[in-house]
Amino acid sequence: MASTTAEFSGVRAPDIPFPADKRTPLDWSVAPVATHSQGGPTLLEPPPLEPPLRAAAATGRLRLFVACDLRGAVRLHAHSAKTHHRLTTYDIRYPDCHQPYDAPLDRDATRLALAEGVSLSLGEPPPDGSDFTDGPPTLWIFAGPKAPPERRPVLLLDGLDGATSAPTPAAEAADRVAALYRTLTGIGSLQPFGWMEGCVLDALYDLTVTFPGDGRARTALADHLAVYFPDGTLRYEDPRGRPADNRLYGIEATLPYAILAKLAPLDPARERAVEAWRVRADDEGCVKDAPTTAEGSYTVAYPMAAIAATADPSLREPALRQLRLRRARLCTGDDLHLRLLPDGTHLYRNWARAYAWYLLGLVRTLTELGEGADTAGLWDEARRVAALALSRRNASGIWDSYLGEPETGAETCGSAGIAAALALGTEQGQFEARREGAAALRAWEVLAGDHLTEDGWLSGGSPSNKGGEELQRSGYRMLSGVGNGLMGQLGAALVRLGTVKDWTRP
Repeated sequence: MASTTAEFSGVRAPDIPFPADKRTPLDWSVAPVATHSQGGPTLLEPPPLEPPLRAAAATGRLRLFVACDLRGAVRLHAHSAKTHHRLTTYDIRYPDCHQPYDAPLDRDATRLALAEGVSLSLGEPPPDGSDFTDGPPTLWIFAGPKAPPERRPVLLLDGLDGATSAPTPAAEAADRVAALYRTLTGIGSLQPFGWMEGCVLDALYDLTVTFPGDGRARTALADHLAVYFPDGTLRYEDPRGRPADNRLYGIEATLPYAILAKLAPLDPARERAVEAWRVRADDEGCVKDAPTTAEGSYTVAYPMAAIAATADPSLREPALRQLRLRRARLCTGDDLHLRLLPDGTHLYRNWARAYAWYLLGLVRTLTELGEGADTAGLWDEARRVAALALSRRNASGIWDSYLGEPETGAETCGSAGIAAALALGTEQGQFEARREGAAALRAWEVLAGDHLTEDGWLSGGSPSNKGGEELQRSGYRMLSGVGNGLMGQLGAALVRLGTVKDWTRP
């Protein structure tokens, strides 16, 4: 069933200053949500819907977007603004900027929200301050006229499309992947600069190549880059929301330079990434922050290879070195780890997104560099890891949060990344179409059929790993903008392989 978007007519929030050491993207307006002891609720004024439409609404979802990083967990309560009936409660844990949250509303809650508007407040923190040691938190959300419509609080309403019968599962999946394309090819898919936005940029670039006659992805790619590279400068906030203009906070921040290399190989902006890699290389030439991470296969080796292929061949060997050193440091037998700490401790054994970053980095790096004697052994490594991933799929055909540990639950973001790597390697003729290619197609079908929302967001993703392994193993799930990007990469590759039809219809 399709959803109709009802935007609130205004927002009234308590007078709480935004943290002086942090910044929100561009000049997008934000609103605080705080505890009652901090100044009262934030009010979302009723959407301007005609009474017959309000009466027709069946159920709905209340969607909010976080506007600033928060290190901890909060419970956000939504009440009707006048009669103060409880509508729903959000469980928000370690959110990033741009993170969307949906909460379901039953029929009565939906109609109250439409009639009265919504009052938002946080539950009081625990007395011992275990989650927040600096006093009650404030959650910042995008709201108000200066925030783009794709970021403002909205009600997503069911029952207003006039449909008289439920669509078939195939038709519903087709509608949802078309919505995924619309969501991806707009400013609403923007993610924090670095590895998160890089996943989306790769998707948008792949979609421009796959569907050259459709200009939406090309326009979105330009719009996204204009946000972060206005007038030749780099403007963004680091993962803690602090301004980081014209510098790179770490190796995760260099992934977008792969797309910059492809679009503008002679742009001097690439030198910022090259210098960041130089100063972060250890004695063996492994570019890393404190730990060695699987992310570096994707966020360092791949953009390094893209620059090597388009502008600076001297980076070819350093790019391959990143892959070899990570193979040596992160793989122990048939296990793959996300991190190797300086003291020799391995963390996140067989985590799904570790597989995604490691395998996607291998495939994309080697694809950029082309065939050669120096890449053959690394393609063997990609086939080895792909085979391990296939052997550890869950019963539905995707991957659990920790591969081979079904008690940790299916995790869609990592699954989309693994499947994208399988499809891209199949496209290069390095994987078998009947095996890895078929597994990628099956993952696409499961993710599109069971885990996309009506408006094109991938649900069922685990949060970024700020909360540690306990949170990753907890079963906590949310909508994933990174997952959207990885789904876009997967879907584009499957179209080029001829196993999925055009899914871009308006």
